[in-house]
Amino acid sequence: MDGTTFEWTGSEEAGRESARRYFAGAEGISYRDGTLYFIAKVSQLLYSLDLDSMTYEVERTGFPAQPDQIALGKYGRYIYFCEDGGTPGVYARDVDGSYETVFSAIRGGCYDGDETVGIALSPDSKRLYAGYQDAGILMEFTRDDGLAFE
Repeated sequence: MDGTTFEWTGSEEAGRESARRYFAGAEGISYRDGTLYFIAKVSQLLYSLDLDSMTYEVERTGFPAQPDQIALGKYGRYIYFCEDGGTPGVYARDVDGSYETVFSAIRGGCYDGDETVGIALSPDSKRLYAGYQDAGILMEFTRDDGLAFE
């Protein structure tokens, strides 16, 4: 990685060094239309790798907790994130680069301090799923207007 391009390596040692240096705590990988997305939770960065041109972009995730798992909305308008630390919930980044809270635990409530895990969307994207790790629960969300999570 040189700031704009990347290359694959066949060396496990070189791969581990690259991960340590550039994207420690990598989690939450997803793919759409030639772009591979993943999170570096330690540095709170979102990487977008264009697999055709072998170029990449990187940006801060826009919230104070460590981002964790990710899922892409059906139409590519949003990337949904879980978090590790901070206020447990699901957050979204839209194509314009702004961040929103989809849902979060109530401070002082029974899920405060837990970790949101396992974010997924149904095939039609009309249902969003996430869980709370310590509580061991899985939740299903739908939109009031019946539309898909974009």
